[in-house]
Amino acid sequence: MSGEIKTQKFVCPNCGGNLKWNIQKQEFECESCRTPGNVDLSGVPIEQHPIEDYDEAEKAGVSFPEESFAVCQNCGAQVTFSGTQTSTVCPMCGSPQIDAAKQVAGVPPDGLIPFKVDKADAQNAFKGWVKSRWFAPNALKESYQQGKLTGVYLPFWTYDTHSEAHYRGQGGNFVEETDDEGRVETHTEWFPVSGHVQEDFDDIAICDSSPQAKAVAAGVLPYSTEAESRPYVSAYLSGMDAEHYTDGAEVCFDRAEEIIRSELTARAEEDIRMKGYDTGTVDSLDMRHYDVEYKHLLLPAWLSAFAYKGKQYTYMINGETGKVSGERPYSIPKIIAAIVAGLILAFLLYRVFGGSSKNTSYVLPDNPTTAIVYQMDESQYAAGVSGNGAIQTAYWEAAA
Repeated sequence: MSGEIKTQKFVCPNCGGNLKWNIQKQEFECESCRTPGNVDLSGVPIEQHPIEDYDEAEKAGVSFPEESFAVCQNCGAQVTFSGTQTSTVCPMCGSPQIDAAKQVAGVPPDGLIPFKVDKADAQNAFKGWVKSRWFAPNALKESYQQGKLTGVYLPFWTYDTHSEAHYRGQGGNFVEETDDEGRVETHTEWFPVSGHVQEDFDDIAICDSSPQAKAVAAGVLPYSTEAESRPYVSAYLSGMDAEHYTDGAEVCFDRAEEIIRSELTARAEEDIRMKGYDTGTVDSLDMRHYDVEYKHLLLPAWLSAFAYKGKQYTYMINGETGKVSGERPYSIPKIIAAIVAGLILAFLLYRVFGGSSKNTSYVLPDNPTTAIVYQMDESQYAAGVSGNGAIQTAYWEAAA
């Protein structure tokens, strides 16, 4: 199903250009004449919502089509919005396009954090991250040079809760014993133990975007959602992509529970040690949550995608802090070359410091990735590496 929608446009009163959020100046500005923009940023104050009221809030919202389109008010081109996309740019003239109706469908955003890291700084952060990845394929290291970063406001749910848990587990004490030959061995004696732990959680952030974004979003946390969130105003989306949530607050709370369980398990293990044991393990954890509240926030991120050997890899840079996260491919030829280089170095050290001076050949199994190390004469050695059809040969002169 598709439908035509009307988009919002924020126009400069001086020249009629597009008003956008200037990340470096942290204010709205006309992208044409650089006149500061007078945009009402008051919005609706950010509120927490009881999780038990979520169903009613969801039903009160208006559903949106899987795909919608608008006619650009600037150049007349047709702009298409995908199922979860609520903000984009016109493919012909680059002007911002915001589908405000789709953004507020369902449960509207309570607030957002504006971008604080611009594209150039995000590019540098991505560059540093890529260069620090050992054995990354050259194609990945070239990708940051292409500048393929997209600024996106991603939907998040944040949760507050007071959680308690009754646990059962085992407390262990380390015991040293000496055998008949005087050797000291250490083993652990275990004893059943139980107890109760509790903790208050504030703003557990869960991304509710595409599966690709969800996979890497946890790696760019945290965002300063308590201190830096502002009331939602659609003008912030101008010039950036933005997405509608996919699962909803109730479904995403299951993922928040995983974080809570991990924290309470660690707290229980600490509680066991405080009972006088050297170590502790938790066998079961019966959790209860009280006063659970949620907020719907849009948080800034720079996204980049990279295809390698038929697989898509997604990278994300936190638009507030510049922290980078992402899956990464490995270059098999580079790994093989590193292994072979290590073998060559070990061989040379052996020859220099303790090896025989007789002529000897060393040949690894003949397969698509073959390494050969051999002596050419009394003082010269060679090594060959085959990977992806390329053969490299290096020579060394032995020390006199």
